[in-house]
Amino acid sequence: MRKRYGKKILAGILTATMISTFFTGCGKSSSDTISIGAAFPQTGTIAPDGKTCLDAIKLAIKEANDGGGINGKKIELVAEDDEGAPTSAAAIGNKFADNDDIMGVIHSYNSSCALAQVDIYDDAGIPNFSPVATTPQLTGSSDYFYRTAPNDSFVGESAATFMQDQGIKKVALFYENDDYGLGIAEAFEEKCKEIGLDIVTTQTFVYGETVDFSTQLTATSGSGAEAIFIGGCVTEIGLINEQKSDYGCGDLFVLGGNGAYAPALLDYGKSVEGIYVQGEFDVNVSDKAKKFVEAFEAEYGYEPGNWAASAYDSASILIEAMKNVDGDITRDKINEQIKALTYEGVCGTYHFENCDSSKAELILQVKDGAFTLVE
Repeated sequence: MRKRYGKKILAGILTATMISTFFTGCGKSSSDTISIGAAFPQTGTIAPDGKTCLDAIKLAIKEANDGGGINGKKIELVAEDDEGAPTSAAAIGNKFADNDDIMGVIHSYNSSCALAQVDIYDDAGIPNFSPVATTPQLTGSSDYFYRTAPNDSFVGESAATFMQDQGIKKVALFYENDDYGLGIAEAFEEKCKEIGLDIVTTQTFVYGETVDFSTQLTATSGSGAEAIFIGGCVTEIGLINEQKSDYGCGDLFVLGGNGAYAPALLDYGKSVEGIYVQGEFDVNVSDKAKKFVEAFEAEYGYEPGNWAASAYDSASILIEAMKNVDGDITRDKINEQIKALTYEGVCGTYHFENCDSSKAELILQVKDGAFTLVE
């Protein structure tokens, strides 16, 4: 049986993994190792989410090292705990920027943390990826920033179109009150206006803090809504579905944004049966995706979700760019190679323009306790 992260916070998560490095000079590798920085939450309520991303990055690095590394040089990871907080993320960004050993960085489980770091890496000329940050504010923000996550504008528009395709006329909009939630909500609202979908109530909540959704659901039950679209993450979407029947919303159609697509959502059992979520990854999309899931489960004993797959792609693209560098490996040379790449990852094909790489947004439904691809 596959193990999944559930509602309880996992104990014993490593708070930081610091690995010594051996480089000299400004942004240039000069020893038999190459360092990649990583900044994700490793403590606090969203630590399990950060752990899945770090595990995926470690797997990509392990596979690269087992295959000979970067032109014979081993890759080492320098991991820091950003606690899911922008202030911590900025401090880590400055720490990495001051370290000439770091050739690239993968960071941020939320958009707010990415926004806190992107200018720092731009000033330092460090190629950096986020597998999760989706706010449109990041598009074109830096010549050194890339993301394997979709732009929120695309996610919000896709959600509204899917609801229209299901014959829905009136919808309740729930979103987390931060950069991620606001980006999706604004795009969803704009698309709804364009296609004539009526948003009858708009409700917000605080990511990682709101656990009682009685206010939001009470407002929805009397609004005439036929459906709820939720721009949020796993815990909040799970709790909303657990509580919705208590407030007269049990029969409403529910679509969760891509923050909901993770194995942990299935731990909410019957309360999430039948709901829909958006995502970028499905094991049945390609042989490469299947091999990734098999390798991840063999290494860690649990099933990877949407953002683990995206983190794996972020690391794999960065590593591939490093492999393609001629001569001395420098940050600028790596950045040039990223821009030149067309890369087939486990989530799809990437070629970056203004940091974004458009891929099709998947729709999945929870059926019999598992995610089933709809379109």
